[in-house]
Amino acid sequence: MKIALIGDIHGRVFQTLATVCEWQRQHGERLDFLLQVGDLGAYPNPNDELKNNRFILQDSTQLDFSRMLNAQDDLVADLRALRAQLASPIHFIRGNHEDFAWLKQVEMERQTTVTPVDPFDLFAYVSDGAVMEVGGWRVAVLGGIETGEIDERSIDEAMYRKLYAYRPGEIDLLVTHDAPYGISTNYHGETQGSAKISALIEQIQPRYLIAGHYHHLNGPRDYGRTTYLGLAVLVDLRRDGERRSVQAGSIAVIDTVTGELAIVTEDWLKSLDCNFDFHGYVAQLKQAT
Repeated sequence: MKIALIGDIHGRVFQTLATVCEWQRQHGERLDFLLQVGDLGAYPNPNDELKNNRFILQDSTQLDFSRMLNAQDDLVADLRALRAQLASPIHFIRGNHEDFAWLKQVEMERQTTVTPVDPFDLFAYVSDGAVMEVGGWRVAVLGGIETGEIDERSIDEAMYRKLYAYRPGEIDLLVTHDAPYGISTNYHGETQGSAKISALIEQIQPRYLIAGHYHHLNGPRDYGRTTYLGLAVLVDLRRDGERRSVQAGSIAVIDTVTGELAIVTEDWLKSLDCNFDFHGYVAQLKQAT
């Protein structure tokens, strides 16, 4: 099986769906399971404060999650057409930029660790601490970030302890939003990463740790028996607010048979640029298939 891992997307669900479908078209095969590392940007009902955020004003595609939930007419047909291209919904975990109260509500309504969140079955929320069997691999997830004081963005301590109790090698793939401590430094020279994530991978020693949060490609690098890869954000904003094309390193693919990790850096990513037209892309995909 092929597991696709997707970096932070910050609401850009249409561009994400097109990127996944274009990978399949370029490679002539389906991805069997799709998993996004948090900061999906799951804001179903953005308030005025969010709408007037300077980053949103620079790039309104960050509100596309809400547009998907309220789709009508041609957009409905486009979304249904793309769902037919996918073997699974895009599973996502909790980042630090989501509507946390809404995610908790949909989780409690279904009382399941994997919860569909849209009428098209395109995206499904995976609760912290969930462990899934995918292609013979045991895949565990842990959302949130390490914070100085506990708040809604924080790593869930109970779910952290649950995963910490696994024996070394029992988890094949660990997907988190935060990354191991020491992966890089920020603009102020401060060390980035989470000591809790470092301790977790040292304890359970998964084959792979895939994470996001820091918006640039980091790795692969080895931590003992674990290979860590930090994925780039799907689309970055330049300091002047201009939106870049889909970034190399924002998606990776793991083959559960060979164990190979492949980072997607191909030139076709550049075609999904700031002029991206979702309806036009779906029309082209239909013609190609």
